[in-house]
Parts: sequence; C-alpha cells; structure tokens
Amino acid sequence: MNRKLEVITTYNKKYYDICGKKMIETFIAKWPKNVHLYAYWQEQEPEIFADNVHYVELYKAQPQLKKFVDENKNDLVKCGTVIKKLTGDRTYSFRHDGVKFSHKVFAQTHRIKNTNADILLYLDADTYTHATPNLDYIHSILPEDHLCTYFGRPKLYDETGFYMHNAKHHDALVWAETLEKIYTEGELWTYPLQVDCYTMYAGRQKYPHTKQLDLVEHHGGLGKKHPFVNSPLGEFLEHLKGDRKELGHSRASDFKERFEERNKSIDHWKRVGKYHKYDN
Repeated sequence: MNRKLEVITTYNKKYYDICGKKMIETFIAKWPKNVHLYAYWQEQEPEIFADNVHYVELYKAQPQLKKFVDENKNDLVKCGTVIKKLTGDRTYSFRHDGVKFSHKVFAQTHRIKNTNADILLYLDADTYTHATPNLDYIHSILPEDHLCTYFGRPKLYDETGFYMHNAKHHDALVWAETLEKIYTEGELWTYPLQVDCYTMYAGRQKYPHTKQLDLVEHHGGLGKKHPFVNSPLGEFLEHLKGDRKELGHSRASDFKERFEERNKSIDHWKRVGKYHKYDN
C-alpha cells in the first residue's frame, strides 16, 4: 500500500528569520511535489509559495492554544524563569518554558485531526533539507500498526525536532486529544519539566500497550547528544538545534565515530567544512 505523507512545521517571526525561511525553501527545492508541507505560523505571514506548501495561522486554527498562551504568558515561572530560593536570583530554563513549547504540540495535534494523509512527519523549523529525501526509509520507520515514531533519550526524554504520527491509527485522534489536554487541563504544570520533550514523552506513557517505534533503539548507537543527524535522516536533513543555528550546521563532535565513513560521501557535511579532511 502506498501511504500518503505530509510534513509539518511551525514558527514565529523570530524563528522564520533565523531558520524557518530556509526550511521552507529547501523543502520546495528537494522534496517531491506530491509531498505537501503544512507550515503553522505566528506573526510572519506567508511569503514563499508553492503548490505543495500550505500555510495555517496557528492561533486561528487552535483557539484553545491561544487561550492557554494568554492565560499563562505573563507568569514568568510558566515561561521558564527559575527563581533560586536562597538568593532570589532569576535564570531562564527552556526546560520549564511551557508556554513557548506548547506551539509545537498544538501544530501537530491540529494536523492529526485534519489531515487525509496516512503519515505525518513533524520537523522543527530549524531543520532543512540538503539532499533528496529517502522516502522509502521514511515510510519504513512508521509501520502501519504503530502510533508514532520518535527519538527516545534516557533522562533527556524525546528529541522533538522530529516526530512521526500515524494518522490512520485507531488511536490517532485520541492521541491528539491526550496531548492537548496535558496543556488545557493544567497537567503540564504538575510535571518536573514543561518542555515538549517531556510532554510528548508523558503523553506516550498513557499508551503503554500501543506500538511506538523508538529510532534510538531501532538503529542503535545514535547517542543521546544529537541522534537526529546520526540516523539515516542525516543523509538528507540537517537539524540546527540549540546554538547550531548560529553555526549553520551540526558539529563534527555531534557524530558518533562509526558515521564518519558515511559522511565522507555526503556533500552537505563536506561543504559546510566539518569534514574538509575527507576531501581529496
């Protein structure tokens, strides 16, 4: 059976300028025209158009997200501020910014509820496509009887720059509702972490008897630091997580040693300069 694939991303004005624009441009350049991208946006109105790129204004599509954000955006603690008990000093921790990281979750749940595709591939706006995607591989890592596919990381929880959802799974709609209720019913604030890495993990724990594919276990040896680019996804996708946005590429140290030989044959990794030692 030839299953239909869609890609999802989301961004605000800041992330669009830093990385989202490139994500869309490289999608248009590299992906086949029968794969469609749904870009959920805030602040930055669409300006790049293609027949297989669709824009969804996130707050209009998900008014319950807007309500959640409005109710919590003025609470410094819920926006990631950590206040030290002894000194009163304040620092920012993304791990506790439940407001910021809610947007990614609600973009995915909206698509799950509204798609006619079989497979949904969520990619952060700080990813971009550097080579033709291997669609056979993408299809292979979400079996028809699995609910989702993810990168599991012990103690760091799910790597949420990438997620896959089986929109035809019998639990798909309930899965989407479960994730949304973590936010709308306040369960989020009872968790030790409020970043989406934890909330997606926590949501999965509610489906212990449903098949879910952990790519770290599936492939083995991807490491916990940057499993995304160590996996076969790295053969055609880049992920500028954290301060890699300033670099414009992942670091050589992100790769496990066993992938160095693979990277010799990938133009992207040589072109960005990390693997110049492999050039003749």
